[in-house]
Amino acid sequence: MPTLREKIAEKKAEERVRINPEIDAKLDRFIQEKPDLHGYYNELSKEQLIRKLMLAKMTRSEQRTNRNAEVLAWVEQRPEVKAAIEQRIRNVPAEIRQRAFINTAKSEVMKEGMRGPRV
Repeated sequence: MPTLREKIAEKKAEERVRINPEIDAKLDRFIQEKPDLHGYYNELSKEQLIRKLMLAKMTRSEQRTNRNAEVLAWVEQRPEVKAAIEQRIRNVPAEIRQRAFINTAKSEVMKEGMRGPRV
């Protein structure tokens, strides 16, 4: 009979390999349509694959940072918007206030129809 620790470990392992059948089927179709691309990635070493994945994550992170900076610059040019945002997030805990400020600022950008930063 498995111990509680073993059951927990087994459950965590199951959660890590959960597969969404719809996404899996879509991925299978994509692989069939692009055998050369699949072959290319299949030939890469684990280290090369990890570096490609990390490069994509780094790029997305940099884009998010740049977008957030554009939104913050937009808010800084509009003191009335900044004051309204600060009023709205006044009860947000300090540790998540910056994130809440950015999210609220993005909402304001969308409301104003600003075309500069893409959010």
